Amino acid sequence: MKVSGRYLGGLLGLLLVVGAGLRFYHLDEKSLWSDELFTLAMAKYYPFLPEEGQPLYRRISVVEIGDGDTFLTAKSADQSPPLNDLLEKVTVSWLGTTEFAARLPAALAACALLLWYAGFAWRHPDPAVRRVLLWSLLFLTFYPYLIIYAKEGRAYSVGVSMLGMAGLLWMLRWRNGWSSWRPPGWLEIGLFTLACYAHYNAALLVALLLLPDAVMAVKERSRKAWLGLLALGSVFLFWIALHAHTILFTSSGKVAWAQKSAGDYVLLTLQQAPQALHTYWLVFTAIVSLGLLLVRWRTRQPLWPISDAKILIALCGLTLLYIAGAGLFAAKAGMFNPRYYIFILPFVAVMMGTVFAQLRQRWSIACAAVVIVALAVPGIQALQSRQNEDFRAMTMFAVRGSDPSTLFLFPWEANRNTYRVYLEKFLPGVDLRSRMVGISSPGEAVLVCERLRESNHIAVIAHHSGRDLIDSVLASCGSQWPQRSRRNFHGTFAEHWIAQ
Repeated sequence: MKVSGRYLGGLLGLLLVVGAGLRFYHLDEKSLWSDELFTLAMAKYYPFLPEEGQPLYRRISVVEIGDGDTFLTAKSADQSPPLNDLLEKVTVSWLGTTEFAARLPAALAACALLLWYAGFAWRHPDPAVRRVLLWSLLFLTFYPYLIIYAKEGRAYSVGVSMLGMAGLLWMLRWRNGWSSWRPPGWLEIGLFTLACYAHYNAALLVALLLLPDAVMAVKERSRKAWLGLLALGSVFLFWIALHAHTILFTSSGKVAWAQKSAGDYVLLTLQQAPQALHTYWLVFTAIVSLGLLLVRWRTRQPLWPISDAKILIALCGLTLLYIAGAGLFAAKAGMFNPRYYIFILPFVAVMMGTVFAQLRQRWSIACAAVVIVALAVPGIQALQSRQNEDFRAMTMFAVRGSDPSTLFLFPWEANRNTYRVYLEKFLPGVDLRSRMVGISSPGEAVLVCERLRESNHIAVIAHHSGRDLIDSVLASCGSQWPQRSRRNFHGTFAEHWIAQ
């Protein structure tokens, strides 16, 4: 994008304002969904220091987390590293238990990524690099998946932002290839370390990026490179040592969403990775690339600058390697979702920016920018229109008419704190744990009935997948509470059972 210095600052500022607006707009509008509530419960209910008589750390699975466990114990039993949960501890203690506080780290990290690219686009001495970064910032500003996960209280936005900032330093450092290699600086190493502590798929990409540096460290006998790489590895291996049991637990499919064949996972990867990368933009970039090649061929110009061609090939290869690795991770864990490919998006943005930076005519630049924004709109609208599991409305209905004797029935005892967040928000100042009764299998229905008999009012709060468990209680002792009402919400439901 060819912009004079007179207007560059204004354009960068406009993109930053629009990007921040897209990420903060209605940040707290939707209910927290189950994964967000699980993360928030980690941040809220598990202290850094143990209570008297409790260990600082014990090696358990995610279904064994209990009251009195420390944050270190609980988080090491979860499936992801702790960075986002630690940030939520700060924002929730500062702002209270709100949707805004839970999602603030993700939104701020997303804005930091845009600011990082804008800063380099403003001050880099090479005009060619500034053009690429300006186009890249345009893509990052309107990337549908970056926008939607900036509004979710999970690790994805924090991870992709840390990785994107470190990745830009990495790309600038490697811009001229092996011949001009220099070791990574400590800022780059620090950001890569934070990315590893955000999500394991981010750590996978960090490993792919730093593998060439390890090769050059051996070849050049670079003490600085080895210090940086060993520092990152040591800091992250500390967490791996604490978390190894959960990694093995997850990779063996113990928390798998569904059992699928290897062929199914290949198809899911081929379907979901382009979805995260935004297929419309990939197709448009390919069309522009072919158009540039055709024009240059017909006018007998060099088809493509050699240095830019090498960058495109390297970034394309990196993208394909990461998609293959992330797809393998998904297959091992038995989990699948386009969000697992989100960490490569800053590199794809630079790859596409490198193509569009070849445009020189003002009319072509303006048209391309308009098309890019227009092609983002359907993806943004589709993702923002998705309905979260409505735990908030479900809980508001459940607490209506409750009194100190009301018991709250929910599916899966391990999910107690997931339901507890909103219960304690709408019934403040009350420790509700003794009034929450969980059922984890139909065989527990008789025991659950014994616990419920003491109350004349049972309020059911449940994810829709737990309907069979709630029905098993009804079948066992439901006649005790003949007055029943039910309200269905998106992905959840609530019921009131009242005795005569």
